[in-house]
Amino acid sequence: MTYSLNQEAKGFSYTREELFECITKIVAHPHTAITKHDQSRAIAIFLTFADYLGNYTESDNNHGHLIYESDAIDFEGFVLEMFDDRDYGEVTAKEVLK
Repeated sequence: MTYSLNQEAKGFSYTREELFECITKIVAHPHTAITKHDQSRAIAIFLTFADYLGNYTESDNNHGHLIYESDAIDFEGFVLEMFDDRDYGEVTAKEVLK
């Protein structure tokens, strides 16, 4: 599995299962064997994202939900600001973990 973002379908680049697997691998890095403790920490991160994003989710009146783009949910932009380089381009978890 690659960790890069699909710029054309950013909101759908990962399934929930793939996102959880990615977070678990990040938590376990650089170890290859994933422990129950790693999974517990990944679950805590997952639930923290759910809580945070819940503040930016609105009903679309068709039994669905949507999240409008905003700086508050621009995680990639936030990371690029941490690198102090908005022109860095695409940043991936794999690159950060090198």
